[in-house]
Amino acid sequence: MLNATIFILVPWFLGRALEPVGGDQREVWVFPDISPNVDQSCSLCLVFGISEVRDFIANDSRRATAFHMTTIDRYLLFLYFRVFLICFLTLSGLLVVIEVFTNLDEMIAYGKVRGSFALGLAEYFSPKMINIYDKMCGLMTLLAMMFVVAWLYRTHEMTALLAAGISKGRVIRPLLIMSVVLILIAAASREFLIPHYSSMLSKTPQELLGESIRRIQPTEDIEMGVLIAGRNLQPANMTINKPIFKFLGPAANLTPQLTGFSAKFLFADETHPQGYLVEAPKGAETLVGKSSVRTEEGVFLYLPQDTPWLKPNQCFIPSTLEYDVLRGGVEKQFASTSDLMWRMQHQAHNYGSELSVVVHTRMIQPFLDFTQLLLGIPMILSNRNRNLVSMVLSCVLSFAAFFGVSIGLRTLGANETLLTPAMAAWAPLLIFGPIAWAQTMRAMQS
Repeated sequence: MLNATIFILVPWFLGRALEPVGGDQREVWVFPDISPNVDQSCSLCLVFGISEVRDFIANDSRRATAFHMTTIDRYLLFLYFRVFLICFLTLSGLLVVIEVFTNLDEMIAYGKVRGSFALGLAEYFSPKMINIYDKMCGLMTLLAMMFVVAWLYRTHEMTALLAAGISKGRVIRPLLIMSVVLILIAAASREFLIPHYSSMLSKTPQELLGESIRRIQPTEDIEMGVLIAGRNLQPANMTINKPIFKFLGPAANLTPQLTGFSAKFLFADETHPQGYLVEAPKGAETLVGKSSVRTEEGVFLYLPQDTPWLKPNQCFIPSTLEYDVLRGGVEKQFASTSDLMWRMQHQAHNYGSELSVVVHTRMIQPFLDFTQLLLGIPMILSNRNRNLVSMVLSCVLSFAAFFGVSIGLRTLGANETLLTPAMAAWAPLLIFGPIAWAQTMRAMQS
């Protein structure tokens, strides 16, 4: 239903946005000095001006020199930005509206907590909009270029440009350059903006008020020798309900297992390392008068006897496991590349092969986005029928095929089935990259 709505609304909005001023279908509206009586099939000189065509053709012949911006290039970039903005607002707007009305009660309650419904929406969906741009940038650049080229064919401007001896590659060159810029902006947002909002992005609307619970994924902390499990998680306050800590290291000499009412995750500070503060541990009477478990390698269990900052009904268990690992590593998809590489070096045993796939994919993601764009360009330039609906469907299908193959290969790499993690991440680029480049070069030179 959502895909059908997008396919209907996006072309309609773009068609309205690209209508000439005044509704005259024969006039190239961006050049007001041209007479409205000029027919669409007239020569390029009458439409754009003799001097502009001379500069445009001269620039096309000087391929070895720097790119020279012409009025026609600015016209195409204006159309491209307009279409890209409409695509982004349409896609993100639909997703936001669906999520708001699906979780309206939670949004209203969160708005009351924040003091304003609009403020609550802005706080929750602003990071979501950035994430949508990151995920959909490749598809939106392809759609924007497709609609611009379709508009040039519709107004016969492409026919006039080709008749003047200008190649298709020169026509779409500014669009390609701007697409690369937008893809690089998406890459920058992955490294600097999205990690800053990782906490909010990993929350569901039910978790905004701290009432939601999630299933815990039992995980072993190999370095500290403890297996962490429990009844469930409360992500809002980073707590484990009814925690179970089974000791496999030095702490096992004191007690094989420790349970409690709750365990709250604490970040490292000047008084203690990273770990879990256990409230009301069961069997605490057996630990009365006992000292903390210390070895040359460090402290494996803090007890109130020799830890002043602990209350009598508390204990602290150091752990290198981050709270997100117990949730299944939800936040790692929003981490920066440097953070992911640090986790792979120091905590790879907590995440498995999936983290290696994520790191390799993150490093080549801009190239994957550009490959998606190149896959659709031959369909745009070689579509003789120039039917807008068929072009949209062909571009979306090419995007879906590339995305599906990439997900399938990453799944094989994460499970280490047939492919290593590195090969699974690089395979889509190695398979589709040369094909997309060769087909695009052929279409641009035609």
